[in-house]
Amino acid sequence: MIALAQAWRAGFTRRTQRTILAREATIRQAESEPPEYHELTVRDLIRMAQSARAATEPRG
Repeated sequence: MIALAQAWRAGFTRRTQRTILAREATIRQAESEPPEYHELTVRDLIRMAQSARAATEPRG
């Protein structure tokens, strides 16, 4: 019975350590990468302005 408890504790400890290591690796990876963003070009901005203007103008 004691050996079973020791084996269970050892398995639990390994799983806990793996979980902690995975969590720390995820945090480190998230901190090292810059936030993603989409750079709009001048052409994108002009196209957006034209479509907004077209949407607000009355039709024919």
